[in-house]
Amino acid sequence: MRDRNEEAKPMYATLDEYAALRTQELSEMLRPYINVTDQYGALICRITLMLGKTPPRSKRDAALRDLMADVFDFLYEARPLIVKGKLEIAYPLARRAYESLSLMVACFLDPQIADMWSAGKQIGNAEVRRVLGKHPMGESEEKMRDLYKFFSMAAHPNRSHVAHRFLGEGNEFVLGAVGRPSLALLADYALKTLNLWNWFGVFVSFVYLDVLEKNDPEIMKNYESAKKMAQDVASWLSEQFNRVLLQEQAEYRNA
Repeated sequence: MRDRNEEAKPMYATLDEYAALRTQELSEMLRPYINVTDQYGALICRITLMLGKTPPRSKRDAALRDLMADVFDFLYEARPLIVKGKLEIAYPLARRAYESLSLMVACFLDPQIADMWSAGKQIGNAEVRRVLGKHPMGESEEKMRDLYKFFSMAAHPNRSHVAHRFLGEGNEFVLGAVGRPSLALLADYALKTLNLWNWFGVFVSFVYLDVLEKNDPEIMKNYESAKKMAQDVASWLSEQFNRVLLQEQAEYRNA
């Protein structure tokens, strides 16, 4: 009789190997995305170092700084999962980054929101969208609702976002990074998180422009470089998404 435990042990032990191989493969494919998010990450770190030597101007400013760090941490941790092809695990992290970022903007635009949040009151995303939607410096409420809907659906086990792994239907082992992810979903998700990085960089640079100009005026050149690169990479990702989506649809029809 076969010893299933002994059979499973080497498969479990190879999960890290599968992940490393998948990361190597997808890193080459997503190199422009990795490069531009590295630029944004370095920009935020540079701003953080300056803020570390500049006391908050108010309780609202202190709240903005906490939310800034939260956004960065979740975007930073989501990328290795994206590059590993584990989109279903990265979705909840990106949703948290989106919620913290939109809340951060709302706190800046409406001091009352900042006071309520700092006091421990939970601010729903619908209220955040309302604040951003009515302010000239905010975002379209419809656009924000669509983005929130995407991240919410992706963060829950909906059939449309849980991968078909075909276990027992031709595949004998489907855990970890063994399966190759949909390249269309990969491109779409990279594009959505790049948009978050861009929004994040634009907003933080604007909020702390006076600090940056006083302490590190050269940083705005880095910001403009990252912004231009983000525009180019966003166009490239859109092209890749359209291309591989057609390929995957054709493969699905011919299967």
